[in-house]
Amino acid sequence: MIDFLEEDNLSFAPRTNLHPWKILITDDDANVHETTLLALSGVRIHGRPLEFLHAYSAKEAKGIILQHPDLALILLDVVMETVDAGLKLVQVIRDELQKDDLRIVLRTGQPGYAPEEQVSHQLAIDGYTTKSKLTRSLLISVLNDTLAGSDKNPGLAN
Repeated sequence: MIDFLEEDNLSFAPRTNLHPWKILITDDDANVHETTLLALSGVRIHGRPLEFLHAYSAKEAKGIILQHPDLALILLDVVMETVDAGLKLVQVIRDELQKDDLRIVLRTGQPGYAPEEQVSHQLAIDGYTTKSKLTRSLLISVLNDTLAGSDKNPGLAN
């Protein structure tokens, strides 16, 4: 004869919720926003879901950064309202806003305006990709690498 122990019904209910990684997509091309959402739909990074915010200019991005102190990552286009709007925004984020823990991944469709070797050494960025070579799996890999060990946006909420 087998005796089963009484189970606590609450043991099956989730005790905590995982905070999503807040990611700001900053690009002047609406298609980039749409394809990023499509590529990352349902993806979890380090077990946590993703939440997306959208900016279509550097100015708009700065406002969103100020409104969301728990922002974990920015996927940032280089060429927007000017050929170096994204690069200038990186300097604003690091110097003016003092957001050293905010992760920044540059995504450019025109690498000639921001060669990887140059911007990686001159600016405090966490990643660099060219849009023409960016696949879904590469984007997921970049997010995994960039957010690894990030203490931004703690994992568990009550």
